[in-house]
Amino acid sequence: MALRKYDLVIYGATGFTGELTCEYLVELKEKDLKWAIAGRSLSKLEQTKQHLTTMDETLENIDLIVADANNPDSLDSLLRDTMVVISTVGPYGKHGTPLVEACLRQGTHYVDITGEHNWIKYLIDHHHEEAQNKNVMIVPSCGFDSVPSDLGTFMVVDHLRRKHDLDTADVKLSLIKAQGGVSGGTIQSMVQACSDKYLSASDYFNPYLLSTQRGQDKPYLPWFYKDHDFAGKWQAFFIMSVVNEKIVRRSWSLYADRGRSYGKLFKYRESSVMPFIPGLIYTCILLAVLPLASVFLKFKPIMRLVEKILPAGGTGPTREQRSQGNFEFQLVATADTEPYDPVVRARGVVKGFRDPGYGDTCRMLVESALSIVKNLDSLPGKQGGILTPATAFGQVLIDRLTANGGMVFEVTDMP
Repeated sequence: MALRKYDLVIYGATGFTGELTCEYLVELKEKDLKWAIAGRSLSKLEQTKQHLTTMDETLENIDLIVADANNPDSLDSLLRDTMVVISTVGPYGKHGTPLVEACLRQGTHYVDITGEHNWIKYLIDHHHEEAQNKNVMIVPSCGFDSVPSDLGTFMVVDHLRRKHDLDTADVKLSLIKAQGGVSGGTIQSMVQACSDKYLSASDYFNPYLLSTQRGQDKPYLPWFYKDHDFAGKWQAFFIMSVVNEKIVRRSWSLYADRGRSYGKLFKYRESSVMPFIPGLIYTCILLAVLPLASVFLKFKPIMRLVEKILPAGGTGPTREQRSQGNFEFQLVATADTEPYDPVVRARGVVKGFRDPGYGDTCRMLVESALSIVKNLDSLPGKQGGILTPATAFGQVLIDRLTANGGMVFEVTDMP
């Protein structure tokens, strides 16, 4: 690894999220970092380079690498020179597998921002054992899906263990506020996940789809309720919980496999704060529309029609809109105690100060990759596999994200 030409390559650098990811890396001013940008079109890579050069003149000499998922040789050529590749090329179910397979051939570590749990399940089924055998870290969901949820849970579980020497019985997370936009690529990925036929109907309702073992959680329908642990505010179904909850439960199972279980009774659930009337309407629509969408989008004629009216990839919120972005999650963790012992609980807070999907997602993605580049020997997931942010990076990534106030990860005991 130390002899490779590049510490890091951003694949998909000409796309909307890819270019923003490059911008964040430029902001860091990591002068000793050896990095390059890659994509399918040399002319578009030249345009991206020119844009980055306006931020840092030294990037006039940055290497441009033409690589295409439909050309395995080009991916091998890219990855044999690279320690870590960042992929921003979605939908990942359509475009992601060849890059992961090439990473395994070349021994290159991999991070991305997918929220497509069906594709993650495919990677686990087909490549987890190989990635472990080759000590290659393949880490999906290193953006707003699912770093705040996964590392936030890791944080509160670790707090109860270190301060109180107790396992965790239950964690619930609520999205308290979020301001940000949605890109065409994100919408395409969500629709692609609904149309995928890799999973059966029962798989979609399996809370432990991505886990190595089963726990205490049961399937549930979207519902609307009040929770006094979150200031008595109404809680609605959080659309990203579809992937986040499964990622967190995979973290629970992988840590249990390593002998560091969160707790035998561990349960996890997410929700989102909403005003009463909008939340009630939203819940009713979800109950009616989601089951139908998961059925009809599997028919190719319907899927082709939907694809024609979706926003184009490469589109998203403006720079001004992104500058107004922020988010806050709160977590409440309850320790596993004896029936007559005092209840022990902790509250966690995770905050970001940029657009969740296109500001802080870029931060989380790049810092995940840099955790491998700079701290590989300290990582809990250095043995490789299809991992989660918590099982791959743990406290190392929390420390990188909170450096200089970039994000907030805080936990305190509850009275």
